[in-house]
Amino acid sequence: MEEHFLYQEKKAQEFREADADGRIGMYGYLSYFQDAAGSYMHKFGWDNYLIHERYNVAWIYTKYRMQLFEKAIYDAPLDIECWIEATKHSFTIYHAIEIRKRGILLARGRLESCLVDMENGRIARLERIGYDPVLAMERMNVTPPFSKIAYLKEGAEEVYKHRVRYSDLDNNRHMNNLRYMPLLIDAYDLDFHDHHKLVDLEINYREQCFYGEELTVCREDEDEKSGRILVMKENGKAAVCARLKFEKI
Repeated sequence: MEEHFLYQEKKAQEFREADADGRIGMYGYLSYFQDAAGSYMHKFGWDNYLIHERYNVAWIYTKYRMQLFEKAIYDAPLDIECWIEATKHSFTIYHAIEIRKRGILLARGRLESCLVDMENGRIARLERIGYDPVLAMERMNVTPPFSKIAYLKEGAEEVYKHRVRYSDLDNNRHMNNLRYMPLLIDAYDLDFHDHHKLVDLEINYREQCFYGEELTVCREDEDEKSGRILVMKENGKAAVCARLKFEKI
């Protein structure tokens, strides 16, 4: 087994990844993170398609934390580095990412994921797919740790509803993790986004969402620069709890 594997990629930004201001922001960086983590696992035969076929398990992403320092324009490729952090967990993996351009750090983050048995829906040990912890790196990731995001208080603003459609799904037949991102940023209107930049995002995934479900997006402002978003399922359970922090521009 190869020790301390560091995934590296040069990435040319594409227009479809840009925000409404034409620059790459949190949504684009989060997409790069999911792609990099998937490419890392593919190298060892552990991507979601292969482990589903070989071991009848699937990766479930449970938490994201992403910090944005600078948005990107199209004048140079991005340098992406992704690795697995060293931990003592038997069930959970932590991917880390740093995104740079010309040596300047644009964004960094951490992703928590685990394996789920496709038959019984239970968490599976990493050893089931032959994962070797020797791959993990001691390289420092100074992304702030995950936090417990509290539920919203009674009376939080209900912003809008979303019906899960075919385009929201992934090969696990639940709503793709990245498809929640538009739900979160759309909880704020155009005027707010014109005057604020999303600089810190934390997402806790609580329940899977499936085709045809109606989701309710609720928001509670902590102050003028931060707020919590709750995506509720029809059964009253929280699908996603998120905290978003902004800077004025």
